Amino acid sequence: MGEDSKYPHFLKPTNILVTVALAVAAYIVYWPYTINDDPSRYHAAALLVVAVTFWSTHKLPEHVTALILMLGAVIMSVAPPSTAFSGFGSGGTWLIFGGLIIGAAISSAGLDKRIVDTILQRIKLTYGGIIAAIMLLSFVLAIIIPSTIPRILLLMPIALTIAERMGFEMGSRGSNGIAMTVGVGSFFPSWSLLPANLPVVVHIASIETIYGIAPTYGEHFTIHFPVMGLLRGVVCGTVLYFLFRSDARIVQHRALLKPLSAQGRRLLWLLSITLGFWVTDYWHGIAPGWIALAAAIVILMPCSGMLAEDIFRKKINFSPVFYIAGILSLGAILSNSGLDVWLASYVTDLLHLEKDQNAINFALILGIGLCSSLAITAPGAPALTVPLAQALADATGIPLLTVLMTELTGQSLVLLPYAAPPAAVAIIVGGVRVIDAVKSMFFTTMATVIFLAPIQYFYWLTIGLFDQTG
Repeated sequence: MGEDSKYPHFLKPTNILVTVALAVAAYIVYWPYTINDDPSRYHAAALLVVAVTFWSTHKLPEHVTALILMLGAVIMSVAPPSTAFSGFGSGGTWLIFGGLIIGAAISSAGLDKRIVDTILQRIKLTYGGIIAAIMLLSFVLAIIIPSTIPRILLLMPIALTIAERMGFEMGSRGSNGIAMTVGVGSFFPSWSLLPANLPVVVHIASIETIYGIAPTYGEHFTIHFPVMGLLRGVVCGTVLYFLFRSDARIVQHRALLKPLSAQGRRLLWLLSITLGFWVTDYWHGIAPGWIALAAAIVILMPCSGMLAEDIFRKKINFSPVFYIAGILSLGAILSNSGLDVWLASYVTDLLHLEKDQNAINFALILGIGLCSSLAITAPGAPALTVPLAQALADATGIPLLTVLMTELTGQSLVLLPYAAPPAAVAIIVGGVRVIDAVKSMFFTTMATVIFLAPIQYFYWLTIGLFDQTG
């Protein structure tokens, strides 16, 4: 039932936190009238406090909080409707929409299970082998299924079945290690793929909304995959293996592969074309969000036969679309009110940032990203960090794109499960003890900080990411 269940309703920590936050927000709204100051910035701050509080405590559904934020910005004259609802015009929002449609079509056609079974039936699985196989499978699925939680829901039953064949009961040490490999493997390495992870989509879309720029699929892959994709997968798998290593029977995963249906074949062709357009966006200039939307439209065409109409109307949850639109709109609202400039000034003064100290500044900006994930969870963190990027770039002399990518890397350093919704799904579906989930997230992230963050810095130096003319 959660930690709050130990307390009377009115003494629950989250209820107290929400009450205090609402009182603070009300005071912020009132304050500018007592000093005869322009209320826009203060009202934006009040909306920020309310949004962050409800997104962090989950006292309201995330999409409801997003709608309150956008409506509040208009009613309180913080931003015009075109700005307050600008998130709906972002490619990131439509990338999520397209991803939901693509994911539903893949599941309906059984294409996801076929990919998993095709790979698993070819290898014999020791405990280390299943850890490695799941890490690999998670990344392969991330290429075609641009949503983390559906990937976990797909892989978890298969992983638990294999764990049972190896002699591990659900909840045992060995089973928990396999289950958390599904969660960690689906979440962390996929940060190197632009459409494959919700926090990445939000971050890139926020950049586009606020600064009018956006890394292409290829640029993002080049910047992040060698270290935070490939090496992070290896490091995370190694840490999980040593955390949960157990004696197990060697098994072969058997699955009867039926011929692929006509629906599956058509969908496979469409996915190949979509992936081709994503990978070559540096050449044609079409953003991933619009490519995903085009693929979704093809899938939704009645003549395509790729998705039944009742699945679209009854089985797809579109609340993430409103949630993402709200987060993206928050950045635009802060920028329109000038609150982002004030926050950036405060942060730069607090950290005493100096130019020509690239390594130190890199570490500090990583820390900003890490703390923001802990404060508002990984998907919401870009609403706090992206508006600060220009001021951080000016204070440090680091190129704006490099600051933004460093923030993104920092936000991926999720220390605790609550900050990553997919980890919570892995805990619930996989029957994992909370303490084992905490160990998994904490130690894999600490290993990333200790071993991979320095490598990331020197890799970026090598490819010229710290070069102002690069």
